[in-house]
Amino acid sequence: MRGSPLDRFKNTSALSIAEAFDSLDQAVLILDPNGKISFASARYRRLFDLKERVCHAGADYANIIRIFSERDMFGQDVADASLGEWMTPVRNRQKVCRQLRLPDGRMLEEVGAPLPNGGYVFSCAEVKALPAPSIQLRNAKRATVLALADLAEFRDTDTGEHVMRVARLTQEITRALDNARAFPHEIDQDFRAQIGFASILHDVGKVAIGDDLLRKPGLLDEVERLAMQEHAAAGAAILTKAHSLAPDSDYLRIAAEIARYHHERYDGTGYPEGLRMNKIPLSARIVAVADVFDALTSDRSYKRAWSEEEAINYLAQQAGRQFDPQVISATMQVLEERRQTPIIRWSQAMSVGHPVLDRDHQTLIGLVNQMSLPANRCDRTVLEFVLDELLGYTSAHFTREEEHLRRIGFDGAERHEAIHRDLVDELRAIRANFHEGNDHLGDKVAQFVADWLRNHILLEDMKYVV
Repeated sequence: MRGSPLDRFKNTSALSIAEAFDSLDQAVLILDPNGKISFASARYRRLFDLKERVCHAGADYANIIRIFSERDMFGQDVADASLGEWMTPVRNRQKVCRQLRLPDGRMLEEVGAPLPNGGYVFSCAEVKALPAPSIQLRNAKRATVLALADLAEFRDTDTGEHVMRVARLTQEITRALDNARAFPHEIDQDFRAQIGFASILHDVGKVAIGDDLLRKPGLLDEVERLAMQEHAAAGAAILTKAHSLAPDSDYLRIAAEIARYHHERYDGTGYPEGLRMNKIPLSARIVAVADVFDALTSDRSYKRAWSEEEAINYLAQQAGRQFDPQVISATMQVLEERRQTPIIRWSQAMSVGHPVLDRDHQTLIGLVNQMSLPANRCDRTVLEFVLDELLGYTSAHFTREEEHLRRIGFDGAERHEAIHRDLVDELRAIRANFHEGNDHLGDKVAQFVADWLRNHILLEDMKYVV
């Protein structure tokens, strides 16, 4: 008997596997369950200029990490990180995607995943900058999607910032689910790359709802509630038509299913179709949690913002009812990660005596802290959302603050506005470098913005406080 393909693979010699990786010129490192090196491809050794003595079979992976640290390949992102932190994904058997900077300035993306035998595999590739036309097209597409989302959201709330917060939380929840190896047949690289962007359009159907209904204070009656529910089908119709015109745009397909189904409930009592459990698309189950959490923790015309603790308690109570329990578990992990030690803290000394501006400052501080979180430092997709959110919110805050300065007749308003413009220009330059693959975000950028915010609030903003 010849045996199954798996049996034949098991009998394949380690030398044959090594030869296969080397012939494909793949930078691959495989660890055994004890964190020892099982195999390092020739491409991996060349890429990192490693001697045989540090990457032979049986060598300790920790030695490679020490070499990377000595060469400052972690950059400012993890300059103070312990070896233990860098080894966390291996120990916890989690997927990871992070970046390294070679001594010659090239950026590498390292992807890691646990193996069924208890080992771990890393694959590395150079981060290539997109051609200028591709960057311009990508940015134009992103701007168009955000503008369309803002058109719907602006009529329902004060600003369109809600959709960016939902997109970032959606992306973080998806990452946590993937790291936990939940829904392996649904969450792949393409799904992770598209879902956050697609979620931006979750309420685009609200363009079909009248202002009198969208802006009505207080609770809706039964007729109004049913009319409001039509936005789910309207959004799906808009996006399905768009996808038919651009069938290669997978994010439009995902966006259409999110728009239609993100108000379904896990127990089958939602709308528009009363789907339950896994009959609801995973994308919609994830966005449902992100959308509700942000809505609960935001001021609306009909309610005050809940505290984060109140919102977390609500999510926990609704696991298995309104929400998928696995998605709730991943969300709790994300929210716990967000509470890790910040690099800048809000204090009452920062208050300018204006509730809206104080809230803005707290939001900006929160965004800066998100850039430095270990879970986010090397997740380019999440960092892109953080940076876009930071830039957008900074501009919106500056507009509100400058209007306040004009109302109170502040003599230094012109100088204050110039300082604002300089930071916006700096953030745009950082974003441009990020999109071109020339730089990566992390502690260095976060610390720069944190220092700017701290100094600006405590020194410049205090000049207009009466």
